[in-house]
Amino acid sequence: MAFHLLGPVEVRAGGNTLDIGGPKSRTVLAALLLAEGRVVSDTTLSEMLWGDNPPATSPTQIQTYVSRLRRLLGEDTPIVRRRPGYLMRLPAGLLDLTEFERLAADGRAALAAGSFHDAREKLTAALALWRGPAMSGVTEHLIHLEGPRLEEARLAVTLDRLDANLALGRHAEIVSELTGLVAQYPLREQLYARLMTALRLCGRQAEALELYHRCRRTLATELGVDPGDELRGLHQRILVGTRQPARPTRAPLGQLPPGLADFVGREPEVARLTEALRPGDGPRPVCVITGMAGIGKTALAVHAAHGLAPQYPDGQLYADLRGTGERPARPVDVLVRLLECLGVPTARPSDGLDRLSALYRSRLTGRRTLLLLDDAADAHQVRPLLPGAPGCAVLVTSRAPLAALAGARAVHPGCLPPDRSTELLGRIIGHHRTAAEEEAARRIAELCGGLPLALRIAGGLLASRPERPLDRLADRLADDHRLLDALRLPGLQLRPRLEDSYRALDPGARRALRLLSLPEEPRFSLWTAAVLLDLPLAVARELVERLLDARLLQVTTGPSAGQDRFSFHRVVRAFARERAVEADPEERGAALERVLRAWQDEQDGTEAVA
Repeated sequence: MAFHLLGPVEVRAGGNTLDIGGPKSRTVLAALLLAEGRVVSDTTLSEMLWGDNPPATSPTQIQTYVSRLRRLLGEDTPIVRRRPGYLMRLPAGLLDLTEFERLAADGRAALAAGSFHDAREKLTAALALWRGPAMSGVTEHLIHLEGPRLEEARLAVTLDRLDANLALGRHAEIVSELTGLVAQYPLREQLYARLMTALRLCGRQAEALELYHRCRRTLATELGVDPGDELRGLHQRILVGTRQPARPTRAPLGQLPPGLADFVGREPEVARLTEALRPGDGPRPVCVITGMAGIGKTALAVHAAHGLAPQYPDGQLYADLRGTGERPARPVDVLVRLLECLGVPTARPSDGLDRLSALYRSRLTGRRTLLLLDDAADAHQVRPLLPGAPGCAVLVTSRAPLAALAGARAVHPGCLPPDRSTELLGRIIGHHRTAAEEEAARRIAELCGGLPLALRIAGGLLASRPERPLDRLADRLADDHRLLDALRLPGLQLRPRLEDSYRALDPGARRALRLLSLPEEPRFSLWTAAVLLDLPLAVARELVERLLDARLLQVTTGPSAGQDRFSFHRVVRAFARERAVEADPEERGAALERVLRAWQDEQDGTEAVA
């Protein structure tokens, strides 16, 4: 025996439809089935049968309808008197409504997990149980009380199935269905949004825009309101898209920032990136460019990505993760924007990280796309943004090493050598100027320490004043106390970049940075660090490691194996000493005194042994 509410109220047994009787008998049966084993009171049944005007004989008539149903259904599905009403004990799996709810729940779970084919199948199966408007053949009172809830559930599952189809790229198939749904539910903005999305993906932008204006007119006429934020945002994105030049069919996404016309050097790094990110059938490759502030990580990544672009014909995606800022981008927000670029404008942060990540990976399946993630904070921020299937590649820039990002290959660009530094300066201000003042140009390159950002700022300062002699800027840069003030352009400075790295350190590492910058000796040992910080060697080693990971300290080979030496880049030392003046007015002298005394003791001991 099977019971049906999703359409005409029916009972089937052995392939035959049983004669339930008229609308009132059907209403009693439907009310008991909807209660799902709970008691339905006589008062509720009376309201469902007659509304606010029940006859005086209503209790007797209800008993009559129940008795008729008992005879029809038999003992296998008993209707029990349980004051103040009745309940029906129905074995599991016999009611189409409960099967609909089970399939809908399974389909939504598959949708959230990114299993869009499975989601589509289950949601389609759930909707296939509907044979028309719910509870046909019952009284209008029951339809008024329970009909909207069931129709709302049906529409919600329909929307989920439409989302699964959009995720699978089946937008052309659902345009007709959505057109009918919009006509049926003219005040439902969710339907307009999905139909506009499907039309846009079909290349029918003009129709999508006209649909928006029709929705706006309808809402204004019927409700006196404007479309909500979601629909207005979608309209704006479609409108902007129609004003952009058409992209080639094989490269629908081209989001890479422009490369630098004066990009210099980095041939070994570019070669390693090009080789590592070459498309293949294996797992998607990931490369991380890591280095100190101003070393040119983004410039290198953009340059390499433009060179790789032809090998990824389905396009290139770009996201600024703002990892060194005070508020790094949340992966969930980045996914929403990336999904919008991939044709899923209905994604929202409230959908949850797992679902958005799964949807994102599904959209990239089968595509050959290059993803550039700029300025990552850590591996945790990057992982949800990684494509899952082969064919895609990922290029990440970060000041942190991202060692926890499994399978990633690291590239560590260093400072430019003197000849390349001078060449970069010449490309910015003109080679005729660097040739005319060759010695001053070499001196500026040396004082900038080969740091690309410092060189670009110096070049910008000189380019803005073509009459300024190069040696005048060189003299300013030679003053350690004025170095960071000298390297300033409107909108381009070194100090804020270093401040970001400094702010990310814990208090102990900040103190270590400040005190380790004080000695004039350019290189120092771990033993010297321990003395300066007045800490045990093991603790000093841990703090030095943190500064190395933050790219605020450099390691060089010591005089013998296993004896590493550490040093600061000139701009980092200048910054650290500024902070030491502010934060350690008393401790600076004590730290230097400890080191000088230790060095003197070491020298005296060496002389005594000699």
